Formats: sequence, structure tokens, C-alpha cells
Amino acid sequence: MGRIIATGLAVAGMIMGTAAVPASGPAPGDRPAARSAPGIAWGGCPADVAAPGVRCGTLAVPVDHARADGPTTTLGVSLARATGGRPRRGMIVVNPGGPGGGGMWLADLVRHALPERVRQSYDIVGVDPRGNHHSDPISCVDPSFDRAPKPDPVPATPQDEQRLIERARSYARGCAERAGDLLPHLGTLENARDLDLLRAALGEPRISFIGWSYGTYLGAVYGHLFPERVDRMILDSVVDPRPDQVWYGSNLRQDVAFQDRWRDLVAAEGADLDDVLARTLAVVRAEPAGGTVGPAELRDIATRVLYNSQAWPEFAKALRAHDRGDPAPLAALYAPPTAQDANGTAIYTAVECHDGPWPRDWSVWDRDARAVDLTAPLVTWSNTWLNAPCAFWPVPARTPPTIDGHDLPPVLLVQGTRDPATPLAGASALHRALPSSHLITVLDEGDHGILAFQPDPCVLRAASAYLTDGTLPPGRDTTCEAS
Repeated sequence: MGRIIATGLAVAGMIMGTAAVPASGPAPGDRPAARSAPGIAWGGCPADVAAPGVRCGTLAVPVDHARADGPTTTLGVSLARATGGRPRRGMIVVNPGGPGGGGMWLADLVRHALPERVRQSYDIVGVDPRGNHHSDPISCVDPSFDRAPKPDPVPATPQDEQRLIERARSYARGCAERAGDLLPHLGTLENARDLDLLRAALGEPRISFIGWSYGTYLGAVYGHLFPERVDRMILDSVVDPRPDQVWYGSNLRQDVAFQDRWRDLVAAEGADLDDVLARTLAVVRAEPAGGTVGPAELRDIATRVLYNSQAWPEFAKALRAHDRGDPAPLAALYAPPTAQDANGTAIYTAVECHDGPWPRDWSVWDRDARAVDLTAPLVTWSNTWLNAPCAFWPVPARTPPTIDGHDLPPVLLVQGTRDPATPLAGASALHRALPSSHLITVLDEGDHGILAFQPDPCVLRAASAYLTDGTLPPGRDTTCEAS
């Protein structure tokens, strides 16, 4: 959900909606008082983060922010210093999305992706959110749980569906058993409060922030809680922040958006691909390609491909090769999940299940999935089972905050019109919730993550001007053509 994280299928950042966000003040207790944070313990960088000029460390934060002196958990932090040559502006904290995406690796990538005059003025800070990767990582199941081929996500019989329900129930039970005391304290509100402790530990009165996908929701929540501590903020590939979209309804709408993007792929790569995909799904159910790519894996591969149009030709070629009797190219597109992937899935599930309410009656899930599947069959059932543990989640869901951005300084939003992971309606909703925001809409762009991940020159120019001297395009809305 590139490394804008896509765990299995969905991301909280892969959603859509239509209605405006009502403006309201934060609920009592939403704005916690500032508290001092201990310093960061600097040391060496993990191998997957190490890069010239990057420094790494750890920060202890309370497991429960209501108990500042209680047990702590550790965050992994990376820092790429400003290159100099211009006055230092401050720090940009970056988040790649997810939830479930670690961010320590991102500081170096963003440092090289942003224009030189931005790199001269800002330190770039990456952080693995709590429970993620280098930050006391959690797990929910044994590695064998996702061993390929997984069960077909489309239930052919009531017995098939019941087995998948039990699989989801066992995943939720595994999280309760393995994640321990941290599980009730995994969510976007906790992640936002952790960011403010990071700000304090870095000695900064204010921070700038760039977030992609789910990271846009994290940024919006941070700005809602701590508007006076925001300097500049860019939110790219925008999640719909409305409380009724967090996250059950959003995932259903996302199913429709991915089907639309599949139609874009078919239009670009050949009208025969609808039939080829259907035949391939039928064949791999009986005989997985390479012994690993069954229907679940094939749908996961297709979903991943829809994030980035540069991957379309290879996928189309692999499907056609399989249709001619050669499964090797399709099998080669499958990568077995790593321990980091399993951790990402655990965090994705824990944050989404905690952030908002989910139906506890399975008949609601079944009814909604079957209705959406009629017109959006590519990902609907896969997405349903990815999120199904939330029906059995052992931690009570919270009521999401209604984002109020009236006290924020100017914010830059970036959104492609064809992005299936975070459709345009989500950016429009956040644009209405943040009166100071300016929205750049990239016409006919469907790749996910326009700034840095899929660099667009028009967007980079606007971002550079905003970050270096605060200049925004005229008016509240601007368009760019897809590069």
C-alpha cells in the first residue's frame, strides 16, 4: 500500500469518501499538555537504514500517554542533517504510510528526492512508529500463517467462508496473546503524541511534516492535536479523515477504486486481460503457479501492481505467459513474506482496528462484501479478509477525532485524480477540513505517492517553493498535468 506500505492489500491511506468534514473543536482531552521528553540515545544505524550522513538513535516514550511515568516502549529514529549553504529552517519529519510502514529508511530517500535548496535548509527525520520494525516490533502469528498458497479469498461455499472467518478470529487472538500490554496503545492518536515527544526530544519548538497515504491521516491528527507546533506540512496521496470513514466504510469504497484502476490497466495493456485474468485465477486455484501463486497471491500481486503503472507491462506479460502455459514469469512476481512484512501486517491491523468502530456482526461484513463484489471483484474479498480480524478485535475501538484545522498554518495537499489507494474525494474532504490548505490536483495521475516516490516536476517545484520560503500557488486549488 515503492515503500508506501501495502500490507497484503489495504492501507488506511487507500480509501475514498465524498462528504465534507464538519468543523468543530477538539474534544476535551484531545490536546494534551506539553511534557518534556528525554533525549534521544544516538548510536549506530541498522543495516537497512545506514547511509552516509545518516545518524540513528532511540527514544523511549510512554506505552500509555495518560501515564507519563509508566512503562515505556522504544522508537527507532533516523536523522539526515541539512547540507548547509542556506539558513537552517528546521526539521521535516517524514512518514511513508501504512499503517505498518516503518519510516527510519525514509529520511535518506527524502533527502535525495527533494530539491537541493530544501536539503540545504532542513534536517530530515524518519521514525519507525511504535511496534514497528526497529521500534519494539510486535507480531501476531507464526510465519507459517501466511505460507503460500493461502486460502482462496473468494469463498465458494459456506464452509469456505467459515474457515476464513476462523482464520481471522485466530489472527485477532494471536495479536492479543503476542502483542501484550502494547496492543491497547497502538493507534493514530498514540502515533501523533509520540511525534510530539520526538519533537521535544529533538529540541524543536515546531516541526515540519511530510506524510504519504496513511501518513496524511497521521499528519492531520497531529495538526489537530498540536496546531501550534506545526511549521510546514505536505500531505501527499490523501486519506479521507472523516470519522465515518475510519476505517470500515473506507475499505469498501477502496474496493471500487481499485477496480476502476484495473480498468485503466486493461485500457493501457490490452482488452484481453480481463479474460486472461479470469482464466488464470481459475487455473491457479487448482494448480498454483510455481507452487506458490494461488488466487490469494495473484490478487495481492495485482493490487500491488496497481500502485505503480510502471509495473503494468511486466504483469500483463506474466499473465499472458501463464495463459500460454508458462507459469514461471507469474511465479517470479511473488516474494515470500518476511518477518518485517508480518510485523507490518500486525501494525496495520492493530492501528486500523483500534482507530474506529467495526461491525461485530459477521453478517454485516458478508452482506457488504457480496454487494461490492458484484461490480468490484478484483480486491473486495481479499480486502475483507485482511480487515476481518477487526470483527473479533480484543481491544475496544475508539471514536475517531473530527479533524479541525482552523488553527493550522498553511498546509499543502497533493493528490492524483486516478489514485486507487487514496482517491480524490479523500483529498477534497481534508481540504475542506483544513481552511489553510492548498490542494494540488495532478490530472490523470494514478500512481500512489507523487512527491518523492513517483516524482512529478510540477509538484516538486511547488513543494520546494513552499518549504523554502512559504510560497504557495495562488488560490486554494491548483492543477498539474501528469508527467
